[in-house]
Amino acid sequence: MISDNIKAFYDRHQSQSTHPTLDEFIQALEAEIEMYTKVYIIVDALDECPEVNGTRVKLLKALRSLAGSVNLMVTSRDLTSIEQQLLDAPRLRIRADDGDMTKYIESQLDYHPHLAKIRANITKKILTKARGM
Repeated sequence: MISDNIKAFYDRHQSQSTHPTLDEFIQALEAEIEMYTKVYIIVDALDECPEVNGTRVKLLKALRSLAGSVNLMVTSRDLTSIEQQLLDAPRLRIRADDGDMTKYIESQLDYHPHLAKIRANITKKILTKARGM
């Protein structure tokens, strides 16, 4: 269920064709958090958040400063800049299995028989680029 405050927040920015600032976003989030005894926030692919103007650092700092009932989980590729911000956080390293990735890639290539001659090269290139992502 989406609260009336969040609906109004969204509608205001939608009607004005604006994006909320980080401060506005955090204020809205804090107001929502107050309504619950336990909150889980999952940030997927933090490494995709730009580092320009310290955006990623500011976002992570703001999320980590939220009230005690908040449980935060962040996923990211291994980047030193992110690891430095999360030194005291428990980590679970997950690496994609090359065998599983190969099966998936090849199942997708089954839909493209015209690529049969370069199938092995495509699979190898994707595995190399993914590097266990």
